[in-house]
Amino acid sequence: MKKILNWLLPFIFILVFIYGRIVCYGPMNDSVAVQDTESYFSTAEKAAFSIDFFQQSRSITYPLLILTSNPTLEHELTQLSEPYFGTEARLAVQPGTENLVRNQTVISIICWVLCAVLIASSLNGWFAKALTVFLVLVCGFVPQVADWDSILSTESLSISLFVLILGLLFKVIPDGREDSWRSWLAAGGLVIVSFFWVFTRDTNVYFIVIAALLLVFTGILFWLRRKGQRVSALLSGFFLIGLFFFHQGTFRESERWVVPLLNNMTTNVFPYEERVAFFEENGMPMDETLLETTGSAEYNDLMENEKFMHWVRRFGLNTYQKFLLSMPLWSVQQVYENLDSFFEENRQPFFYGSKEQRPHWAEKPGNLALPLSAAVIVIDLLLLILLAVRAVRYGDGNDVRAFWTLLVLFLGGGLLMSLSYLGEVRSIWRHVLGGVTALRLMTWLGICALYSTSADGEK
Repeated sequence: MKKILNWLLPFIFILVFIYGRIVCYGPMNDSVAVQDTESYFSTAEKAAFSIDFFQQSRSITYPLLILTSNPTLEHELTQLSEPYFGTEARLAVQPGTENLVRNQTVISIICWVLCAVLIASSLNGWFAKALTVFLVLVCGFVPQVADWDSILSTESLSISLFVLILGLLFKVIPDGREDSWRSWLAAGGLVIVSFFWVFTRDTNVYFIVIAALLLVFTGILFWLRRKGQRVSALLSGFFLIGLFFFHQGTFRESERWVVPLLNNMTTNVFPYEERVAFFEENGMPMDETLLETTGSAEYNDLMENEKFMHWVRRFGLNTYQKFLLSMPLWSVQQVYENLDSFFEENRQPFFYGSKEQRPHWAEKPGNLALPLSAAVIVIDLLLLILLAVRAVRYGDGNDVRAFWTLLVLFLGGGLLMSLSYLGEVRSIWRHVLGGVTALRLMTWLGICALYSTSADGEK
């Protein structure tokens, strides 16, 4: 009876939020396309689970969703939005994409609800459970996040799978209890969902490697302290490390990194004499026209430079990584100086939408749920310290697990945000979205964890 009462209010919240998400956002058939949409349809035409498929010009997960939603791949993109050129399309039905938009929306709703339930079930006390479900669903169902479900790009699926991974981490990270079928089920789910998430956007793999290392570390720690516990955490951590190396191998062969690298070369290297000298020392061929290509918007001329492109494909990525490592203070400074710009926006730039298509009144609550200030990072760090003190003081298993999970969120989100920025100079806000979302969400999860009661009912 007590368990039923603990979940009564969270269950009501879930029903209310799902109803609001369906009713307030109008038809689930409307969408807009972006510049990359057609290339994902093209990749879907080559769908096959072979090594070659993983080495396509686009990561595989979104093309697989397209193929599942529209097996014939017949479509017509009539609403193309290009914010870079100042055009913002209207939401409308685009033939052949209706199932894709509906599937994105359904996946989003399911993943956010599962995330809320998984995290709430890892906390003690009815208030902590209700608060968690309420805050998580607020973050997931406000326009700033829900709008992405109407855009034919990877952001919706990437955010949805990420929050599901977060919920699963709350079940897989050790808490001192014996392994059970639940922990094994969560570990299996974590590996599978992580696989598809990594191949949604390539930068996601950097969050996964942080999660994998901390899973292995905590698994070993609990193994040594309480022999035989949390084998599921260890094994899932090793599987995720294997996933990292598999991704890196196929990513390098795919050449998905070539255009972002050229953008970085034209913006961060060519205008600076001493940086050009570094790349020359590492074998970069030089000619009179190479350095004339500056700025992130033009790289077509570079593509036609055969000697330069031959060097890029063989040594360019490793050399640029070596360049970043040789200038650690510059790399950190670049991220630090741009933190405010990472957080100053939280609304997608591709469409506005009428009042029948989206609840504009929910934008202000959305700005509260997804703060527009980099101060979130400081707040997250303070919450993490408080949670660590609480975990040490009470030694409650749920507090320990919450601390480790939020540490993954803090380190992984920060790394994902930083490397996304350093890896691409175009559409910066959209590329850092994953890491920024993780850090924003962590604030509310840290507060919820602190409201959780210990096993004996004390705070």
